[in-house]
Amino acid sequence: MKKRIFIAMDLPDEIKRELLSYEKRWRNLHVKWTNFYKLHITVSFLGEVDRSGLEAILSAAKKTSSEIKSFDACLDRIVLGPDPVQAKMFWATVLIDANLIKLKRVMEQNLKFYGFELEKAEFKPHVTFARARGNQLKGKQTNIVLRNMKFKVEGIEVMESQLRPNIEKHKLVESFKLAS
Repeated sequence: MKKRIFIAMDLPDEIKRELLSYEKRWRNLHVKWTNFYKLHITVSFLGEVDRSGLEAILSAAKKTSSEIKSFDACLDRIVLGPDPVQAKMFWATVLIDANLIKLKRVMEQNLKFYGFELEKAEFKPHVTFARARGNQLKGKQTNIVLRNMKFKVEGIEVMESQLRPNIEKHKLVESFKLAS
């Protein structure tokens, strides 16, 4: 049986609470707010994989975690995503720095080493914290600068995304602590 897998970085609880506090600001919109426990930053979305693919991913994540030291990351601003014109989500963007780029690069190299093929996609690290149905966000604009949203990335997680009608459930497959 295949599983939908992605590599993610978890967020501290105080950052999650802060992001979800914006619900008050957009109370008049019919958007679905992301569950507190599902908030994360995706490093790589790997799609549907079989058992051997999952084993390769777990090996690559373990190797990556031993090669990358914990580092600071910072959420930057709230924008509409993935495309402001066809917006369907509220995103908190992540400042891309050398540490984040290194994590992404090493993860991809290790995935290739273990035989996992990757599709090339632009890296746009973000946290999706609300989703709209239909055209709820059409014509809306936001560009809120986030302050004090710096946090320590201390691990990476291999996650499974289970899709069911009107429900997306995330399940932790395995967590790997970054080198200290």
